[in-house]
Amino acid sequence: MMNIRFWLLVVVAALLTSGAAFGSGFSLFEQGAKATAMGGAFAATADDPSAIFYNVAGIAQIRRTEFNVGGTAINFSNQFTGDANDTFASGSTGFYRRHTFVPPNAYVVVPIGSNLTFGIGAFTPYGLRTSWQDPWVGRFSSRDANIKVLSVEPALAWQTSDGRLAIGGGPEYRRAHVILNRNIPSPSVNPFVGRLPDIANAYLASGWESHWGWNVGILYKPSNAFRIGASYRTDMTIDFKGNVTINQIPTGSAQLDALIKAQLPPSQGVTTSIPFPATLIVGVGTGVIPNWNIEADVTRTTWSRFKSLDVVFTQTPAANISRPQNWKDTYSYRLGANHPVTPRWDVRLGTVYDQNPQPTEAVSPLLPDADRFGIAFGVGYHQGSWVIDATEFALRFNPRSTKGVSTDLNGQYKTSANLISVNLGYRF
Repeated sequence: MMNIRFWLLVVVAALLTSGAAFGSGFSLFEQGAKATAMGGAFAATADDPSAIFYNVAGIAQIRRTEFNVGGTAINFSNQFTGDANDTFASGSTGFYRRHTFVPPNAYVVVPIGSNLTFGIGAFTPYGLRTSWQDPWVGRFSSRDANIKVLSVEPALAWQTSDGRLAIGGGPEYRRAHVILNRNIPSPSVNPFVGRLPDIANAYLASGWESHWGWNVGILYKPSNAFRIGASYRTDMTIDFKGNVTINQIPTGSAQLDALIKAQLPPSQGVTTSIPFPATLIVGVGTGVIPNWNIEADVTRTTWSRFKSLDVVFTQTPAANISRPQNWKDTYSYRLGANHPVTPRWDVRLGTVYDQNPQPTEAVSPLLPDADRFGIAFGVGYHQGSWVIDATEFALRFNPRSTKGVSTDLNGQYKTSANLISVNLGYRF
């Protein structure tokens, strides 16, 4: 019992170390190394504790107490090249700062009787971090953006005595924190350099806010060779309260600085809201090829809820910001395979094509999203009660041009990402 209490504490500790990440929109699908190696095609497999995220019904298959803890190291890069027809961006380039994020995940699953299983998981289903190197032509749009999201989900799953059908569900407690940072330009161009001078920096930081949602799943095995899984996670909207700090940037002219200071809004409280989408996953798995588990999944994400990013100033309404987004719902297509090569070693392959939800006119330095294609390779090692899974996952994004219609900076963004996932598990 002491060991189970210890690993429950590990789940809670994961909440305190969670970081931001980079995904379609600002979602993060890498919540377990085994599933990640299969390209995220796991809803009809769902046979390790990360099923709490991918398809909660799957934990009913687990008949021993298990813990599983891990994380994904995410390295990504982005290069911006200004459009020759953009007055301010022409001839300019920009690059992301070098960052490595390691969003964690942790799960504990405990069978209760012969048909019922309890589990609890901590994971990071969404996150965003964009940070541009100085000096940066897009600093009036965004210098840094950071959305951290933490979720805890207790869950129950039940299966029939023959194991053919399982259902599960549970509430999800989600906490999130937002940081936005950009410079404020002068309303007039400096005639000597042909650029807008910087007059202030605005740094917005919210508190940790929360909301409740829920998640349900079903897993059906019509025969020993086929499995069908489906999972639904509800949408949420989190309202944030925070503060914006306005720091004036000296221009070199005392008289001009005095005039600017009189016109800048004061540091003050702000509010904003972020809508998180619902997700529906449907997967089909088969074992018709001996010693191979192959699965294909489709995920629908309701990003169309994200209409705009609005920031309301509590003291100076004239400073309110509204940035239209008008995102669209998206699909991702995932294919994965698991092959045991020895009693102790498994190899895994996966691929994913993920649509981006962002219309061209909304592409900006805040989040320059694009359709992407990914390939994953992983291994699993089993020794006694211990399990270790490791995955290499490469993502390549289509070049994204604003085509001269962006309401923000016009140019082209080129993005790539590399992810390494590792999970360690123990079966009692």
